[in-house]
Amino acid sequence: MFGNLFGKKKKKPKAQCSICKTLLEHEEGFALSTAEVVVSKEYWDNKMVEPETMAYTTNHFKNKDENATKMRGIIFEKTAEKDQTWLTCETCIKQFDVDMDQASGYASEWWANSGQVEMPKAGKATDNMEPSEYEDMRNYAMMDAGASKIRL
Repeated sequence: MFGNLFGKKKKKPKAQCSICKTLLEHEEGFALSTAEVVVSKEYWDNKMVEPETMAYTTNHFKNKDENATKMRGIIFEKTAEKDQTWLTCETCIKQFDVDMDQASGYASEWWANSGQVEMPKAGKATDNMEPSEYEDMRNYAMMDAGASKIRL
């Protein structure tokens, strides 16, 4: 009763972009499956030069460090094993070759259902990709991703 008297409004939920952590307001964003994220070379090129991964990338390319290369593979595998919907912002969605209207529709469903959405290829990438495609992307992430952004 007092909430109505003083004009207090119920806060709308917010979320973060799964890629860059930008705050998203209610109804914003695009929803992707883990498989849609994993198949993006542009995503991996950016992921492997983030501050948390840059040392591995530098050591992989400059020093041919086997441990750094293994860590890049582990980063790929941990990402591919995520059973989640990836909510992305307007900037980050450009890294992915997806139908933006469809991804926006899935995001609307995600917001309307408290983070739950039915979409194709939901779940782990390993369950939703051909083994050869998975291995190709793993190889790319491990051996090539970020090379253009490193001064050799």
